Amino acid sequence: MEPGQSFNQADWEANERAVRRRRTLWVLVVTVVVVLVLFYTGRVAWLSMMATEGDVPPASAVPLPEGAEILGGSVGCGSGGCSATFTVRPANGQSPGALAEEIGATPQLSIPGTFWDPRTVWVSARPAGSVLLLVADYWSSEYIP
Repeated sequence: MEPGQSFNQADWEANERAVRRRRTLWVLVVTVVVVLVLFYTGRVAWLSMMATEGDVPPASAVPLPEGAEILGGSVGCGSGGCSATFTVRPANGQSPGALAEEIGATPQLSIPGTFWDPRTVWVSARPAGSVLLLVADYWSSEYIP
């Protein structure tokens, strides 16, 4: 305090309230961030530790071009895990082989996981008449010719 200035109790208390508000806000922000990080870490740990061979990716994990349509799907299990098989009808004028090449599933497509589900989806394609069978799973390893 400079000489000649008097102490103002009201200014002092207002400053203290502002400091307390800022400190409370920071504690709240840090607490929320820590809770969100713990929640996300718990989800990823759950997906990793509780993963079973029966886990299969959803149909929405497979990117299809405009005009291609999923007609149906099934889940099959064998030694090495389970996989989802999706029957896909190509767009008009497109062959099943051309659809497989367009999505990159010849011989195998690797779809990186998302923020919410970081597991990699492996997709392989098999033409079957006028449709394409896409087999998707979490358990395959990279195809090496």
